[in-house]
Amino acid sequence: MTATESGNGVSAESAQGTDEEIAKKKKHDHEDEMVDEWEEESFPASDPPSNY
Repeated sequence: MTATESGNGVSAESAQGTDEEIAKKKKHDHEDEMVDEWEEESFPASDPPSNY
């Protein structure tokens, strides 16, 4: 029985997301972590990180 057949109205594919959406989220999360690291390493300098 699929998720839509069970009556909740959400297909298994849309609940999990496509591979492309998952890849985009992983890339975004990785880039976000890099910016956070650059910020931590530059604090309390008044200049922005050189690699930002």
